[in-house]
Amino acid sequence: MGFIKELFYLRKSDRRVILTLLCVIAIALGVIFLTGGKNDTSNELVAADSVFAKQNTRDSFRRQPYRDRTVYVRTKVVYRDTAFRRGKALTDIEHDSIVAHYQTKLKAGEHIVLNTADTTQLKTVPGIGSYFARKVVQYGQRLGGYVSVDQLDEIENFPLDAKDYLVVENAQPHKLNINTLSLNDLKKHPYINFYMARAITDYRRLHGSLKSLQDLRLSKDFPPEVITRLTPYVEY
Repeated sequence: MGFIKELFYLRKSDRRVILTLLCVIAIALGVIFLTGGKNDTSNELVAADSVFAKQNTRDSFRRQPYRDRTVYVRTKVVYRDTAFRRGKALTDIEHDSIVAHYQTKLKAGEHIVLNTADTTQLKTVPGIGSYFARKVVQYGQRLGGYVSVDQLDEIENFPLDAKDYLVVENAQPHKLNINTLSLNDLKKHPYINFYMARAITDYRRLHGSLKSLQDLRLSKDFPPEVITRLTPYVEY
């Protein structure tokens, strides 16, 4: 009671400060009282959720009898197929189809035709996954078609053992008319750089149309090996 009496003898500004501090302390104690008991519950829920998630992960890959035709895919890392995303229910037949699709690889002595294979077929080649399958198709499009399996060596870090499963049959590459194409169009081909394209256009300007790549043999940009490599891709 003495404290309360002394409070009324203080200046009005001092009383406000003291009352404000008391209110802050009271609010803090109330928050601690209301939330202090929830930590244990939260931890229990996290632990329970973790156990449930682990149990579901194990159960999801356990083979179920055909009478129970639902298998749940818990993660898309397993098959990497955008058609079957996380949480989608698959039947056993769909499950087996996906496994076969991603695990089937060519056996020794089996081949696929390089120029007609799409990315799905290329991924059946041992050593080739999605990345190199895309690279093979893209490089073939830039070339205008493969004329030799050895051209795959020009793809950085390409697995060389994969070439044993690929063949080139009846190669009919797209040809460049080097007498009509502009410098910019010529240098789009992987085998023609800026200096080679300029040598071609300079020759046409000074001497007229080319009749053979041998017309460029005196140019330092067209050594014999370059002429040999480029020959299947040009016409006049």
